[in-house]
Amino acid sequence: MAVPQTQRDFVGYGENPPSFSWPDGARVAISLVINVEEGAERSTARGDSADDLGAHWIPARRSDTRNLTLESAFEYGARAGMWRLLRILRKHNVRATAFCCAAALKLNPPGAAALVRDGHEIADHGYQWDTHTELDDDAEERLILSSRDAIHASTGRMPTSWYSRDGLKPGTRAMLARAGFAYESNSFNDDLPHWGSGQGNPPLPVLPYAGDTNDSGLFRQFPTAASFANHLMAALDMLLDDPRRGPSVMSVGLHPRLIGRPAYAVALDRFIAHARGRSAWFATRQEIVDAWVRITTPERTTAACPPPS
Repeated sequence: MAVPQTQRDFVGYGENPPSFSWPDGARVAISLVINVEEGAERSTARGDSADDLGAHWIPARRSDTRNLTLESAFEYGARAGMWRLLRILRKHNVRATAFCCAAALKLNPPGAAALVRDGHEIADHGYQWDTHTELDDDAEERLILSSRDAIHASTGRMPTSWYSRDGLKPGTRAMLARAGFAYESNSFNDDLPHWGSGQGNPPLPVLPYAGDTNDSGLFRQFPTAASFANHLMAALDMLLDDPRRGPSVMSVGLHPRLIGRPAYAVALDRFIAHARGRSAWFATRQEIVDAWVRITTPERTTAACPPPS
């Protein structure tokens, strides 16, 4: 049976990825990602197409009545969790990348201002914390452009990157390149940036994200701060000690309504201290992409295909 041509790249860098070091000789670049979603979550009672019921511990089911208890759990992230998270990052002098929903920033102007004040990178996570892959191309483009412009209005910063909660459509990358995004993060397929693949692939770098090193696991596999911190530290140690040559990127997903809780915030504090002791490079995602573009050569960005011309 013939295998359909999907334009997918299953080779990537292969067995011998490019060998270089991040700034200061670091082998691992750590990208901390703050997901700013509070207030942008969906609610059928407010007219949205779905309820975001599985994004917190509060028991809930689909209903035409607003769940004020669930809403209050999201509000914690903006009212308290964000500030605790920012204090930890200031303590360690670390800058993160903020995946921002435009609606969340509009509802919390002090939080938006603090992200800019502390030097965190501003990226686009949609207008609301919504899905996009079922939209037609024109509707998707309208939403992305509206979120881009609203985030710029709230922060004074044009968002650098795009990350949708449900991924990309085949034509999304080309649209993002036209819209002026510097790179995109909607991938989980490597430990390094790359140029993407497929027919019509635009000259837009990809910096893959990660789902395993993400505080959303506090819902399931990480019952305590210690277990989450140990997971993060083990992931970093593996990347540092892996006999595979060359560097790696470790992405850590953080949600103020989760990691901002006192019982869990200690996990982030412990992880950053551990990483500092092992000479990892904390950087924004834009800094990582910029360093990769400067260091790698165009003909050696993947084993399977060259970058787009």
